[in-house]
Amino acid sequence: MDHEVIVIGGGPGGYVCAIRCAQLGLRTALVEKAALGGTCLNWGCIPTKALYSATKLIDRASTAHEMGIAYASPTVDLARLAEWKSQVVTTLVEGIATLLDKNGVELHVAEGRLDGPGRVALSTGETMSAGRIVLASGSSPIEIPGFSFDDPRVWSSDDALALTEIPDRLVVIGGGVIGLEIASIYNRLGSSVTVLELLPEILSVVDLDRRTIAALKRFLKQQGLDVRTETAAQSIETENGEASVRTADEASIPADRVLLAVGRRSNTAGLGLETVGIEPNRRGFLPVDGALRCSAEGVYAIGDLAPGPMLAHKASAEGLALAEGFANGRMRPIDYEGIPQAIFTDPEIASAGLSERAAKEAGREVLVGRFPYAVLGKALGMREPDGFFQVVADASDHRLLGVQIIGADASELISEAAVAIENHLPVEAIADAIHPHPTLPEGLKEAAEGALGRAIHVVNR
Repeated sequence: MDHEVIVIGGGPGGYVCAIRCAQLGLRTALVEKAALGGTCLNWGCIPTKALYSATKLIDRASTAHEMGIAYASPTVDLARLAEWKSQVVTTLVEGIATLLDKNGVELHVAEGRLDGPGRVALSTGETMSAGRIVLASGSSPIEIPGFSFDDPRVWSSDDALALTEIPDRLVVIGGGVIGLEIASIYNRLGSSVTVLELLPEILSVVDLDRRTIAALKRFLKQQGLDVRTETAAQSIETENGEASVRTADEASIPADRVLLAVGRRSNTAGLGLETVGIEPNRRGFLPVDGALRCSAEGVYAIGDLAPGPMLAHKASAEGLALAEGFANGRMRPIDYEGIPQAIFTDPEIASAGLSERAAKEAGREVLVGRFPYAVLGKALGMREPDGFFQVVADASDHRLLGVQIIGADASELISEAAVAIENHLPVEAIADAIHPHPTLPEGLKEAAEGALGRAIHVVNR
């Protein structure tokens, strides 16, 4: 064999897997046809969060007078903003290339496909072989009838994050994570944003309690976003040079641009799966066992190709665990139930483990504690009083089952909970730990105290 491991796809699952394999002494090659870092780094997570941070300044500047500090009305240099976002991406991509080189990973800039057992064919004409082949080719946005990415009026998330213009009227089809995050960014930039969601609720594929969703919808409405659930978008129509989105209930919503954000599909086409007898399941994922093995000998799938949430850190965790399994002969299990998630709306939402609803549906008796941002001294000093912390624990042994946070810096606050859930700690582990004051993490401690019926700064219930 030319190599011990070949990884196809250089996203957050693939490049992490390749580096760890090389660190563990395995002869490793990485095949990437486009840009290192994949969708997350180049057209997804990183650009979105960079623009979320940048546009947050607009909101802060426009309301600073409430503290007695006044600014002139903010202006947006869109070309400079796009350039800054691209610089962030470029810096990180170059960093990955350096890490691959320093760790001894052989990089092939080409399209790779399976070419029978143990073989990978490259678009350059070269063929490589390995005892283990890891598929990590990621996913792509999907279309729906009546809306095609070939229509210049219809944006994918890639198009939206390219920052070519700020449309006066933006219609977002899809009330999931991607749709709401980009809707929030363009709302701050000055677009009039309407979000259309087919299902009865937004963020329907995320395990969040109704209280959290209701709070987010209230905050989005306060910010001027028009969120419509149970609304089916059917087509784009043009009349007198003006475009609009027609819905199933015959509404017509003016739209200068339409962001189609209804989900993503695993990139399985062109991988040569047929050469080794692998078939995607009905949802487009590649079936894998607990060790991430596909049905073909020596072929593995991680990240957006494997069932589970399409999250960059899920892909990285799978890549690391798989590499260590290759080297040690036994892959450590991944706690998929405890994987944290952060959603960059305003305010942010972060969660780990089970929601209260999911825990009860699983037949558990639970203890629940909540604590509002509005009584946190640090939150009030930041002018960020919106949101709350929620902890869910098993009533029998007090094991922490889940945490949800909606509020400022939720994405930064969830990791403490993720560590506790991953290690099966009781809620007392957070409640009894001394947290510095005044800080936002105090809110998590206070919620944990509340679950135990010993809250100090809110009334026990």
